[in-house]
Amino acid sequence: MDKPKQGIDQMVDRVIDNPAYEMFGGYHMFLRRVTIPILLILIFMIVYDFLLGYLSSDLTLILSALVTGLSVGPIFGLERYFAEIRHRK
Repeated sequence: MDKPKQGIDQMVDRVIDNPAYEMFGGYHMFLRRVTIPILLILIFMIVYDFLLGYLSSDLTLILSALVTGLSVGPIFGLERYFAEIRHRK
């Protein structure tokens, strides 16, 4: 059976009332949506700046993007690890 499509109001209420987002004093949504992208941008900039002295500009850009993409999984894993530690307390 098809579920009726939820409106935006129901989706917002479901996110706001979700106890998973109560961690870190309600800042969990902020951490996921702002801090993680900023961290990825910083990783890209640091790797790009480091490799620029040794490699060509095009290769540096590709390798920086590759390292940043490969760091997405570990960053989300660390975020989940810290959330589980916080949830146990």
